[in-house]
Amino acid sequence: MVFCGLPLIGQKHPMNGAQFHLLRVDTTGGGLTGHKGFVDCGYRPRERAGRWLMLVACMGVSVSASAATCIGPPALEGRIHDHPSAEAYAAMGNWFAKNSQPECAVESFKSWLAIEPSSPKALDGLARALIAAGDYDAVIRRLPKAPRDESLILDLSLAYRKAEMFSESARVLTEGLKAYPYSDALTAALVSLEVHQSHFDAAQKLADELVQQKPNDFEAQRIRFRTLVISGDYFDAAPLGSKLLAQAPHDADLLNLVGFLEHKAGDNSAARKHLEEAVTLNPNDYNSRMNLGLALVQLNDAAGAKVQLEKAIELGVTESQVRFQLAKVLRTLGETEEAQKQLELFKQKLKEDADQSLAVLKATQAEEAIKDGDKSKAADLYREACAAEPEDARLAYRLSLVLNNLGDAAGERAALKQAVKADPKFVVAQYALGYLEFHAGENAAAEQQFRITVKAAPDNARAWLSLAATLASESRIQEAQDAVATALKLDPDNAGARELSNKLAEASGQH
Repeated sequence: MVFCGLPLIGQKHPMNGAQFHLLRVDTTGGGLTGHKGFVDCGYRPRERAGRWLMLVACMGVSVSASAATCIGPPALEGRIHDHPSAEAYAAMGNWFAKNSQPECAVESFKSWLAIEPSSPKALDGLARALIAAGDYDAVIRRLPKAPRDESLILDLSLAYRKAEMFSESARVLTEGLKAYPYSDALTAALVSLEVHQSHFDAAQKLADELVQQKPNDFEAQRIRFRTLVISGDYFDAAPLGSKLLAQAPHDADLLNLVGFLEHKAGDNSAARKHLEEAVTLNPNDYNSRMNLGLALVQLNDAAGAKVQLEKAIELGVTESQVRFQLAKVLRTLGETEEAQKQLELFKQKLKEDADQSLAVLKATQAEEAIKDGDKSKAADLYREACAAEPEDARLAYRLSLVLNNLGDAAGERAALKQAVKADPKFVVAQYALGYLEFHAGENAAAEQQFRITVKAAPDNARAWLSLAATLASESRIQEAQDAVATALKLDPDNAGARELSNKLAEASGQH
């Protein structure tokens, strides 16, 4: 998500405090637009003493890792020390990515890009690392301007999807399919997106069309098979699954799905055979573990089911039924105390699922209310969503945007505080809160929020510029000059930074 609002030195804004100007940021090209489906960035200038104003500019966040914590294997560290080549940084970035250190991978891929700025592979590596680090905004900022290849299209669409900008994710994939009309990967991603939104008919149509275009393509058939299974069309899925498994008898994904269908059909002996092989081939796939455990429950193999269900939970399975089935198995094995714990966890998970479903429903209704122009209704619906999921920072942030639009500064501030409480690393909300505090004349609070922003985004010029303007509003000229100097070092062509720097120089000369 992109966020807006940058304080700059100048004169009072001609708009009065009752007026409100809503901008939308075109995240595909960096400009401002009123196009439906983009991110709302609220702007409500207020009358205040002095000669400062808020000049709207757009800002994004990139994650930087501490170099002190980014230590790779000695052999790769030695290669980079002796010969810091693109190949060495690529190897280091890939090593960090495989070892679950995405922030460190980001730094390595940035170093690779510094050597080969036009390398699609370097950009792909950087994008994947940023997504793993949760910095979807940085990917959205970088990729639309980059030369597109299939991997980068997938990266950008995934970043939009992770940021819950589903229409943009679909647009990127749809445009990508125009350039690569027979791409299994792009079609699979679009099908997955449609399924994620419960658009099963649309997903099935895409899968069917791909098979018609490529009737002899194995991966196209696999996509159609998976879509049938996910959509619940087991009758048509079963024969196709058997056909594909005959062609690839040791494919872990197919073994899992065929085993799942056999379990659903009541043939748990056949399911056990296929699922055990799937687990052997891919022991870290919780789906295979879960499905095998459920089949073993039906086969009255309580000890075996316990092993698989516990491992599935350890690997991250979220389905509530796993806890319930594990409780039954433990009770069978005489482990009544542990069975009761799992039953309580099952009940807790049921409530969490219900709360999440309610929050999703209310948020969806709120978006529809916004489209219909009823922002008051949208605010009420978002409040209900936030009440159901108080730890969802993005819901609280969306509520703050609507309240900003309605001119409810107190409610907006409360929503932003809820967002940063739920996720202290949610820099978008931290920045927005700083923006609000600045306009309210709470410069100390604004400075605190902006310092959080520059700490999280030390290489972002506009973050430093925002801090500089806040310091300038308190006549802390030298500190403001230092901050704007950092902004100019990062972005020498930033016109706003040059303007502020000049005005600060004039103010300094007057003292």
